[in-house]
Amino acid sequence: MSDEFLRVATREINEELIGILNILDSCSGDSDMEKNSAEIEQHMHKIKGLAPMMGKENIGNLAKSLDIILKKIVSGKKIDGFCECLKNSVKQMREAMERSHDLNSIQKEVSDLSLKITD
Repeated sequence: MSDEFLRVATREINEELIGILNILDSCSGDSDMEKNSAEIEQHMHKIKGLAPMMGKENIGNLAKSLDIILKKIVSGKKIDGFCECLKNSVKQMREAMERSHDLNSIQKEVSDLSLKITD
């Protein structure tokens, strides 16, 4: 993995995370987030694929879990409390991009939330 690839991938992931945060900042809760879920999912999908390629498996795994939930929201599922969980997840992912940061607790929170989704 070249330094150039890492530099470009880091920039792209950070841009995707900022894009999600910008969308979430304009949301006042779950219903606003649901209206923007397709756009948020596109950002998250890119992170899901790119993060593991640059050795950030923890971010990729969290992004994968969030992407699954976002796809369910896009398809019409309602998930109470997801907006706040998503905000916390993105903030922690940003920290993990800057330095070593344990994402286990937020990953568990996301996993627990996904168990509440009924198909």
